[in-house]
Amino acid sequence: MIGIYPGCFDPITNGHIDIIRRGSKLCDKLIILISDNMDKKITYSLDDRIKMAEISTKDLENVTVDTFSGLTTDYIKDNNVDVVIRGVRNLVDFEYESSLCSIYKTQIPEIETILLYTSPEYLYLSSTVVRQHANLGGDLSKFVPKEIEPIIKEVYNV
Repeated sequence: MIGIYPGCFDPITNGHIDIIRRGSKLCDKLIILISDNMDKKITYSLDDRIKMAEISTKDLENVTVDTFSGLTTDYIKDNNVDVVIRGVRNLVDFEYESSLCSIYKTQIPEIETILLYTSPEYLYLSSTVVRQHANLGGDLSKFVPKEIEPIIKEVYNV
C-alpha cells in the first residue's frame, strides 16, 4: 500500500515526524509530499524543506520525500496512491481535514484518508510556533530535530 502525507512542512516539526513515524507503520511506502504551492506564503525554500524532511526521517526505510505543485488528487492519480495520511490536533484541524477528505473522495472514490490524532505532547505544536520561536531566537529543542535547527535558524540569522 502506498500512502502520502501531504503538506507544506514550513518547517517540518516533531509533530509532523510523529505522524510520519506512525503513518509509516500503516503503509508499505509512505511519501512525504511537500507542496510547492505558490499561493501560500512560504518561509523556507523548497530545497530546504526537502532537506529537513529527509534529515528528519533518514532512519525510516519505507519513507521517501517528493514534491508537487497543483492538486493533490492529480498526484494521487498519477502515482497510484492508496491512502492519504493526515494529522489532526484539534476541532479546527478536524473540520479542515474532513473537507479535504470529501474532496479527495469526490475526485477519487477509491482513495482512503486516515486521520491520525496528534500525540498529546505535540498538541500545541505547529510550523508557525517554530517560525515564531526561531525568529525571536528561542529554544527549538522541543519543536524540531536537533539536526535541522541550523537550517531553521539560518533564515533568521540567529
